[in-house]
Amino acid sequence: MFYILTILVSVILISVGVFVGDGVFTLLAFGKIFGATALDAVAAFAIDGIFAFVARRLPMKWFPPEAKLFMVSTRERKIYRRLKINSWKRYVPELGGFTGFHKDKMRDRSSSEYVGRFLTESHYGVLGHVLGALLGFLVMLLPFLRPLSMGLPISIVNFILSMLPTMILRYNTPSLCKVYRMNLTREQREKNGGAENAPKQSP
Repeated sequence: MFYILTILVSVILISVGVFVGDGVFTLLAFGKIFGATALDAVAAFAIDGIFAFVARRLPMKWFPPEAKLFMVSTRERKIYRRLKINSWKRYVPELGGFTGFHKDKMRDRSSSEYVGRFLTESHYGVLGHVLGALLGFLVMLLPFLRPLSMGLPISIVNFILSMLPTMILRYNTPSLCKVYRMNLTREQREKNGGAENAPKQSP
């Protein structure tokens, strides 16, 4: 609901701004402007979906749980804390249902396999959102839209809405890595302990 309202309000405000700037105060003129702006928004978010789909088709081996490319520094995480992510992240929709793996909450913290998959899916999400945020500016190249008065504002809104889930995923990554390593250590200890306690067969 948050995203839908944000997009709708943005389209209305941008349309009103262009309408006032044009100085042609007719209902038909506003209708054309609103339609073009709405089409611009649809194009921007279609680009998001396309590149998220492409990113998700990449080999899973490129996104191991502790891939260096997706690791988060202490300084970066401090920035997210200052932005008080925990107070607003519930308003940002989690779209893991489209990939068959929900990331809205941990369902099995004790399994390294599950937490590892959670990290991998988070990495996929980060790449998809970043691609959508940056490449969303391509709508400014569409010939039937006004690149600066319509395309640029919509691209900026798209950028912000794409980066919000990116920040949430990256904020959670260090904690997930810690749980993942702890599970690996515990499972290895249990495996070794089981091997040591196994009864030895007589020759």
